[in-house]
Amino acid sequence: MSDAMFERIHPFARRSAQVRAAAQVASGTISPFDREDVEQEGLMACWRALPRFDPTRGSLRTFVGHVVARHLASLRRAHLCRPRVQSLNEGRHQVGSAWAREIELRSDVQRILDALPDADRQLTLALIEHTPTDASRLLGIARSTVYEGIRRIRIAFEDAGFRPRGGCSR
Repeated sequence: MSDAMFERIHPFARRSAQVRAAAQVASGTISPFDREDVEQEGLMACWRALPRFDPTRGSLRTFVGHVVARHLASLRRAHLCRPRVQSLNEGRHQVGSAWAREIELRSDVQRILDALPDADRQLTLALIEHTPTDASRLLGIARSTVYEGIRRIRIAFEDAGFRPRGGCSR
């Protein structure tokens, strides 16, 4: 397709891009400052898609409308999938914040689990979701072995500085 063909579709493409960009601004999907960029993206998509136009399948005006609509929808999906980055200057990232305490807790628990023998680590992970009786069945060990493992796991956590809330100890 030639530049002459693009000049022929330019009014349709421009109008379609303007209408769709204005709708996105009105819905809050894009900022008013991005409207012209979105319109230009729609025009560029039409220019790139012109070689695929087949007059036996539909009118040029319909083709242009579909190209613009699909491309702008694709841009929107890509924008939504883009990872969000939070500034480290915001007050949420102070050492005393809840998320930092949670990370520290997870790190401490992981360090304790890594130090446990494999059997006790498997038991600990099974006990997260199961009762001692179910864990014994799941792991194929006697309940008395499960309770002995719980005692060893409790000692490992207490030695690392974790204490039960009720004050109960070994």
